[in-house]
Amino acid sequence: MTSLKAIVALAALGWSLSAAAGPLASPKRGLAFTPNDTTRVDDTIWITQPSCLTWYYNYKAEPEPTFSESFSQSEFEFVPMMWGAPEDASDTTFLETIKGLVKKGINITNVLSFNEPDGPWEWGGSDIEPAHAAKVWVSNLMPLQEMGIRVGLPATTGAPSGLVWLKSFLEECRKLVSTEKESRNCTYDFVTVHWYGNFEGLASHLGEYVAT
Repeated sequence: MTSLKAIVALAALGWSLSAAAGPLASPKRGLAFTPNDTTRVDDTIWITQPSCLTWYYNYKAEPEPTFSESFSQSEFEFVPMMWGAPEDASDTTFLETIKGLVKKGINITNVLSFNEPDGPWEWGGSDIEPAHAAKVWVSNLMPLQEMGIRVGLPATTGAPSGLVWLKSFLEECRKLVSTEKESRNCTYDFVTVHWYGNFEGLASHLGEYVAT
């Protein structure tokens, strides 16, 4: 992964990832894979033994052929990501894609959601309004949770705007799933954090998450 951009507390959150990738394998070690069609031959570097990697994501909903054709999910787990949001909040393409993978026999157990939704496109963010993100979550990600698939909280930037966005998103989501008789919340199964900076800053940032 780049810098300290990471999915935190994976072991504590109970990720059931195998250690089949080798003696150094760890459920804490995952790969943020960005394919480059001009250097496909280099893809195998990541899975050359000895490797400590047990899972990967590629910012997409479908696995990389280089890895899926060589390893089963129990050996090198693919974690789909819903990077951004469709313009139509009722568009369930992502949901249907994941269902299709499961139908093929691919054991999808974890899914990542929106990548830096509080960040602008020009900085690599998915730039989604919290209210729209909440609608997409309800139509695409909640059904996956009902299937027993674990879904991660959107990974906002490390800027102060990140937690502001998350609070707004969860409130908008609560409005959608609550009824006149019952106030409910949208749930998430693990927390994802992006951070670029020193350890002290990361510790402080995580403290803000805990206090939220």
